[in-house]
Amino acid sequence: MIITADVRNGGVSVGLVSAEGRWQAIVRLSAVDRSADEWAFLIRSLFAERGMGLQDLSQAVLSSVVPAWTGIFMDVLEGFLPRGVSCLVVGPGIKTGLRIRTDNPAEVGSDLVCNAVAANALVPVPCIIIDFSTTLSFTALDRQGDLVGVALAPGLEAAASDLRLRAAQIPQVKLEAPERALGKNTAESIRSGIMLGWAGLTDRLIEEISREIAPPGVLPSLVGTGWYDQAPVRTRQPLTLWESNLAMQGLYRIAMKNRG
Repeated sequence: MIITADVRNGGVSVGLVSAEGRWQAIVRLSAVDRSADEWAFLIRSLFAERGMGLQDLSQAVLSSVVPAWTGIFMDVLEGFLPRGVSCLVVGPGIKTGLRIRTDNPAEVGSDLVCNAVAANALVPVPCIIIDFSTTLSFTALDRQGDLVGVALAPGLEAAASDLRLRAAQIPQVKLEAPERALGKNTAESIRSGIMLGWAGLTDRLIEEISREIAPPGVLPSLVGTGWYDQAPVRTRQPLTLWESNLAMQGLYRIAMKNRG
């Protein structure tokens, strides 16, 4: 059994998957500072609640874009493994099967690398991967499946949070599709501005990126991901695939490429 962990600023996903690719469970944890012992206890407890132990693990693979937590999670995951087995950390030198053609490939976040590895296996290329996380990211794969660039913008929740911080009378509201463009109260107005505004941002970036990675008349595959059951905004071009656990799928494939 393989344990995978995707550590981000907005939260942590931990999963158990067999070598054959059968997922047993994926749990999500809030992004709170904890010690390695506290994280380990919490992860064990969450899997125990699902009737799963961590005694039969043979491999661990970690993607972390939170440098302060990378070492902590390496210790946590290695604590679940047999003595002498190291945790695989996605980064330079790790086999991914993905060619990254950017100015500095090491700058590309491991979460985006994992997304790209999974998308390459799941949909035809060229492809645009839209990750609705703390950062709204657009990762482009060309017709050869190479990662050729990324576009970044503030995520939905980050935009709403920043608005509340900078405007004293802005309340916290649930971000969901608005009934109309013109709000009749403050909550409706915030939903309209953020949700429709980010839908427009998403469509424009899809349009511009498509011109750069696909020949005229060819629509790239669109893959959406994030901690939502479905895409939080509707795109003009329908998504080819929505996969909430896309990075976890990539982690599994990277683990298999690096098995001893």
